Amino acid sequence: MSTGLLQAEAQVFQAHLEEWRHSHLGEFVLIKGENIVGFFPSLEQAFTEGTHMFGLADFFIKQITPRDTVNVSLLGKHLLA
Repeated sequence: MSTGLLQAEAQVFQAHLEEWRHSHLGEFVLIKGENIVGFFPSLEQAFTEGTHMFGLADFFIKQITPRDTVNVSLLGKHLLA
């Protein structure tokens, strides 16, 4: 049975999301397989670390956001409502 791309990482993310909302809100988590590599203050820092560690292999980065986040784009500016 094959699994989807980054499915294991997405499951790790969902399993820990509520906990991380209390301790890492706003940060970006880097996950490879079932391993939580770390938390970073910016997407750029997480991506840089991911490519440094894993090269061109797949890895998962996602921001820890509040439960009811709505992303809005207004005239090319992204707002967090």
